[in-house]
Amino acid sequence: MLDAINNKELGFMEILSIAMNLFMKNFKSIMIVVSFLFLPISILNVLIVEKLSNSALILMSMTEAEGLLENMPAYTEALLRFLGNHALQMTVLLFLEPVGVIAIAKITKGYLCNETIQVKDAIGESMNCLWSVIITGIPYWILIFIASSFFIVPGLFLGVIWTFYVYAIGLKGAKGWKALTYSKRLTTGKFWKTAGFIIVTSFIVSGWNWLFNGLLVIAPEHVATDILYSTLTYISGSFAYMGMTVLFMNRESIMLGQKYYPHENIVDSTMTEGKE
Repeated sequence: MLDAINNKELGFMEILSIAMNLFMKNFKSIMIVVSFLFLPISILNVLIVEKLSNSALILMSMTEAEGLLENMPAYTEALLRFLGNHALQMTVLLFLEPVGVIAIAKITKGYLCNETIQVKDAIGESMNCLWSVIITGIPYWILIFIASSFFIVPGLFLGVIWTFYVYAIGLKGAKGWKALTYSKRLTTGKFWKTAGFIIVTSFIVSGWNWLFNGLLVIAPEHVATDILYSTLTYISGSFAYMGMTVLFMNRESIMLGQKYYPHENIVDSTMTEGKE
């Protein structure tokens, strides 16, 4: 697999085949990451969404009721509560979820490069990337929000050319604007291929999630069911994260000439890059 990544530009099917192979061989490690990182994220997200829904219902009822002006202080309080819950949800998804993605990326790279990395070490290293994720994610999402406010296409364009920023943080030690620039280098001249791969993997993951939803349709409506479904989506999402990691490494090898070798033959490129 590593030879293929190093020596030629991989097609969609080749990347998906490698990703599926990696997914099956590292399923136990994936489940550990899901249990320690994505399960807590699922719990937080589901609880926040429930509060967000309740806040939205309160706002709608107050808006439709008469005497809104007289109840303006209560309406303002409900609105602030809604905005606070929404901000908390975005914080979980934008800053905590990428930590789990980095853990999966490190496991993927470690397996391909024959590194003896323990899952707990991958999780620990990914959590150490939290600050880099924050200082990179803030400008990333602000700029995408501004671009999308005028017209959706600029926002989508930025989302594609910066799609590798989390992998640049986790595997290359980049952060801030350098992580965004590094991602842009890997998508230069490959915009439509990158967008196409994102769409293809999204459809595959959506198909798996549809099956998960079908299996849980007989389960009672309860917050625990929502948490279980959310956690299952991270299992299927891990397949996409592995595919993106393979694409990231392949682009580095072909476009930047940064080859990957078995660990015993060369110092880990992640460590050397991080020291620069």
